[in-house]
Amino acid sequence: MITKLIAALALIFFAGICAAAYPERPIRLVVPVAPGGAVDVVGRITGQKLSALLGQNVVIDNRAGANYIIGSEIVARSAPDGYTLLFTAGAHTINPAVYRKLPYDTLRDFTPISHIANSSGLVIVVHPSFPARSLQDLIAMARADPGKVIYGSAGHGNLTHIAGEMFQVMAGVKLNHVPYKSAGPAVNDLLGGQIPLMFGPSPVVVPMVQAGRLRPLAFTGLKRSAQLPALPTVDELGIKGYEATGWYGIHGPRGTPKAIVDRLSAGARQLVQMPDTRERFAALNLEPIGSSPEEFAQFLKQDLRKYAEIARKAKIEQQ
Repeated sequence: MITKLIAALALIFFAGICAAAYPERPIRLVVPVAPGGAVDVVGRITGQKLSALLGQNVVIDNRAGANYIIGSEIVARSAPDGYTLLFTAGAHTINPAVYRKLPYDTLRDFTPISHIANSSGLVIVVHPSFPARSLQDLIAMARADPGKVIYGSAGHGNLTHIAGEMFQVMAGVKLNHVPYKSAGPAVNDLLGGQIPLMFGPSPVVVPMVQAGRLRPLAFTGLKRSAQLPALPTVDELGIKGYEATGWYGIHGPRGTPKAIVDRLSAGARQLVQMPDTRERFAALNLEPIGSSPEEFAQFLKQDLRKYAEIARKAKIEQQ
């Protein structure tokens, strides 16, 4: 018993020394999507700011595939030393509702660090060649030819997919879902006219709408987008109560020392208060949050319950 107690105290002492010196080398921030998607854009902003605050490089490691699952598993299986972190978003809490089996437990195998920001909504966008010029036109087309109108998403279970499923249920229409590995490739095909429709992440599609490369039909938040103030919400256009919004946050592997978690969380809260960060977030339709680890953990539990209920109501088949 005494030997075990001494060993435990030694471990705590050693962890304290390591945490005090942290970080001593570059930090890998795993972003579980391809470059160019919304999670990648926000992750790079966060990583850049953390680099300056921590005095060490934060290196972005894009690990796309399986709706964040591949990148998330890498972090779940990494050493809990603060040198491998996960920057993720809403699909993290959606996946348990739409996949039968994950290679990790969404709550148990990660250490919440900070809830960085919320997305105020997606933009329902179409290629300029698509006949629908309004949400009402889209609904009429979908009702006339059920299952004929294709919409692309960033992957099965991604918010860009769930938003489309919710829309079908609440609007009483049938669309044809085409999942991609991440938002970047889906948006590229949308721009090229290979797919006509997407419930697109604001950080990626708003600049393209403003440049005239995509036509917006509606915004999925309950409040209008500050960047597209003339664009009505889906709720305003008659589908009452429709809302699809997202979030972004940082996790470490399970067992990451509290001192390291607190250091990273303090940095996250500091970076979201910086005027230039807030300006960049505003341009991307993002609301800065910067929560404590405890607040983020509580949010994640609530979000898991929320999407389990949405998946049930939308009758989304688990894969």
